[in-house]
Amino acid sequence: MNEALSLLADAFDDPVNAAFALEQLRTQWRELDPDERAALTPLAQLAARRAEEAKAAQPAEAARAATDADLATPGEDELRAALRFGVRPTTD
Repeated sequence: MNEALSLLADAFDDPVNAAFALEQLRTQWRELDPDERAALTPLAQLAARRAEEAKAAQPAEAARAATDADLATPGEDELRAALRFGVRPTTD
Protein backbone atom coordinates (compact mmCIF):
# COMPACT_ATOMS: atom_id res chain seq x y z
CA MET A 1 0.00 0.00 0.00
CA ASN A 2 2.82 2.42 0.86
CA GLU A 3 4.50 1.77 -2.49
CA ALA A 4 1.21 2.42 -4.30
CA LEU A 5 0.77 5.70 -2.45
CA SER A 6 4.35 6.68 -3.25
CA LEU A 7 3.78 5.96 -6.95
CA LEU A 8 0.59 8.04 -6.92
CA ALA A 9 2.46 10.88 -5.19
CA ASP A 10 5.06 10.76 -7.96
CA ALA A 11 2.31 10.86 -10.59
CA PHE A 12 0.67 13.89 -8.97
CA ASP A 13 4.05 15.62 -8.51
CA ASP A 14 4.84 15.45 -12.22
CA PRO A 15 1.75 14.69 -14.29
CA VAL A 16 3.57 15.21 -17.60
CA ASN A 17 5.99 12.38 -16.79
CA ALA A 18 3.59 10.24 -14.77
CA ALA A 19 3.49 7.32 -17.22
CA PHE A 20 6.27 5.38 -15.50
CA ALA A 21 4.74 5.69 -12.02
CA LEU A 22 1.28 4.78 -13.29
CA GLU A 23 2.63 1.78 -15.20
CA GLN A 24 4.44 0.58 -12.07
CA LEU A 25 1.19 0.95 -10.14
CA ARG A 26 -0.65 -1.10 -12.77
CA THR A 27 1.88 -3.94 -12.46
CA GLN A 28 1.43 -4.01 -8.66
CA TRP A 29 -2.34 -3.54 -8.67
CA ARG A 30 -3.32 -7.23 -8.24
CA GLU A 31 -0.97 -7.56 -5.26
CA LEU A 32 -3.08 -5.08 -3.29
CA ASP A 33 -5.95 -6.23 -1.10
CA PRO A 34 -9.43 -5.59 -2.54
CA ASP A 35 -10.17 -2.89 0.05
CA GLU A 36 -6.88 -1.15 -0.78
CA ARG A 37 -7.71 -1.24 -4.50
CA ALA A 38 -11.14 0.21 -3.76
CA ALA A 39 -9.58 3.05 -1.76
CA LEU A 40 -6.91 3.80 -4.35
CA THR A 41 -9.06 3.55 -7.49
CA PRO A 42 -10.42 7.14 -7.43
CA LEU A 43 -6.92 8.53 -6.85
CA ALA A 44 -5.40 6.40 -9.62
CA GLN A 45 -8.14 7.48 -12.03
CA LEU A 46 -7.58 11.14 -11.13
CA ALA A 47 -3.81 10.78 -11.58
CA ALA A 48 -4.29 9.16 -14.99
CA ARG A 49 -6.74 11.87 -16.06
CA ARG A 50 -4.35 14.64 -14.96
CA ALA A 51 -1.46 12.94 -16.77
CA GLU A 52 -3.50 12.81 -19.99
CA GLU A 53 -4.53 16.46 -19.62
CA ALA A 54 -0.94 17.55 -18.92
CA LYS A 55 0.37 15.67 -21.94
CA ALA A 56 -2.33 17.19 -24.16
CA ALA A 57 -1.60 20.70 -22.88
CA GLN A 58 2.14 20.39 -23.40
CA PRO A 59 3.31 21.84 -26.71
CA ALA A 60 4.86 19.21 -28.99
CA GLU A 61 8.06 21.23 -29.41
CA ALA A 62 8.59 21.56 -25.66
CA ALA A 63 8.37 17.80 -25.30
CA ARG A 64 11.25 17.35 -27.76
CA ALA A 65 13.34 20.31 -26.61
CA ALA A 66 15.35 18.61 -23.88
CA THR A 67 18.93 19.76 -23.97
CA ASP A 68 22.01 17.93 -22.77
CA ALA A 69 22.10 20.24 -19.74
CA ASP A 70 18.53 19.28 -18.84
CA LEU A 71 19.38 15.61 -19.07
CA ALA A 72 22.62 15.89 -17.12
CA THR A 73 21.31 17.86 -14.15
CA PRO A 74 18.40 16.26 -12.33
CA GLY A 75 16.38 18.48 -10.08
CA GLU A 76 15.53 17.83 -6.46
CA ASP A 77 12.17 16.24 -7.37
CA GLU A 78 13.84 13.82 -9.77
CA LEU A 79 16.42 12.84 -7.17
CA ARG A 80 13.75 12.22 -4.55
CA ALA A 81 11.76 10.07 -6.99
CA ALA A 82 14.90 8.09 -7.87
CA LEU A 83 15.59 7.46 -4.20
CA ARG A 84 12.04 6.20 -3.71
CA PHE A 85 12.75 3.55 -6.33
CA GLY A 86 16.06 2.59 -4.71
CA VAL A 87 18.33 4.26 -7.25
CA ARG A 88 21.41 5.68 -5.57
CA PRO A 89 23.28 8.57 -7.21
CA THR A 90 26.81 7.77 -8.32
CA THR A 91 29.78 9.72 -7.02
CA ASP A 92 31.69 10.15 -10.29
